[in-house]
Amino acid sequence: MISVTEMAAEKINKALTEQEMIGKSLRLGVFPGGCSGGYQYALGFDDQNDNDTTVEANGLKLLVNNEDIEKIKGTEIDYIVTEMGEGFRVNNPNPAPEGKKGECGCGSESSCC
Repeated sequence: MISVTEMAAEKINKALTEQEMIGKSLRLGVFPGGCSGGYQYALGFDDQNDNDTTVEANGLKLLVNNEDIEKIKGTEIDYIVTEMGEGFRVNNPNPAPEGKKGECGCGSESSCC
């Protein structure tokens, strides 16, 4: 369902320890991505809620809101290092929703974006 690369798991476990978040789980948040459609993602440590699906991946417990689980099936969380910097990358193979003219993915009905 969701996979986590070895490098990403190492970085997440290191952050759990450094931020004193032992016992928390990694939450993958999924949000509309603006006027052109698509998704944006947020990663953070959290406690499980009643409306969460839990997934085990590479020794980590991941939390995803039940409403978002279909959007991220097959997604991989990776950690990349490039000449431009380093950080987490969410690789989602699912097609992004199409943006609609005059309707922003952030929920605005105006063309604010």
